[in-house]
Amino acid sequence: MIYNVTRTDRNIDQAVNQLVGKPFGFIYKLRNGSIGSEPFIIYASSPEFNIDFDSQDYGRTCNLELRPSGIILHFRKKSSSFIWPISFDHLTIQQFDDLFLIQGNTLFTKIKPRVKSKKSSPFIKKIIDSRAAFRLIVQSQ
Repeated sequence: MIYNVTRTDRNIDQAVNQLVGKPFGFIYKLRNGSIGSEPFIIYASSPEFNIDFDSQDYGRTCNLELRPSGIILHFRKKSSSFIWPISFDHLTIQQFDDLFLIQGNTLFTKIKPRVKSKKSSPFIKKIIDSRAAFRLIVQSQ
């Protein structure tokens, strides 16, 4: 589900924290590096995102945030901020040349690194590694 987070809403914060976990703390960030991605450009998405790809009124950039049980895709549309939390259980990432397809439940988005020289993203690799570690922990319980 896509949430409008332009204004703070505790119910949305609680729902997101239940789905993907609370944000990592300062010590984790120092030990493991960044939990946020470089900017990506959105090339295609599900109709639920309601993004007009022909319009030049707003940028189609997004960022990914790593959480303990999933990721959050942050994007803006005009003057509003939106998030799409995806748990690792429902997350699928595929790479096609320099495009990444991110799927969760019934939604999808195709993104590309904003820096043209990058064909792959080290942060995407970090997400895939975290997802694999999460699955190992879940299976061992």
